[in-house]
Amino acid sequence: METTVRIVTGALLLSIGLTFASCAGNSIPGNENGSEPINDQEATEYKKAIVRCYKTGGTRVVKVMGELRCY
Repeated sequence: METTVRIVTGALLLSIGLTFASCAGNSIPGNENGSEPINDQEATEYKKAIVRCYKTGGTRVVKVMGELRCY
C-alpha cells in the first residue's frame, strides 16, 4: 500500500512539473501580464508585437478574438 502511494505521488508530481515546464517554454520575456502564445509560430509573432507595443508606450500584448493587441 505504501509503495503504491509513493508511485502515485511521484507520478502526480512529475505530471505537474511537466505541465509547468511546457507552459514556461512559450513564455515571452517582457509580456508577463499578457497572453501566452500557443505554439512556436505564434511566439515569433508575439515577440514582434511586443517590440512594437513597447515603442508605442504599451506594456503587454493580449490576443483578443484572434488579433494581437497592445495595452
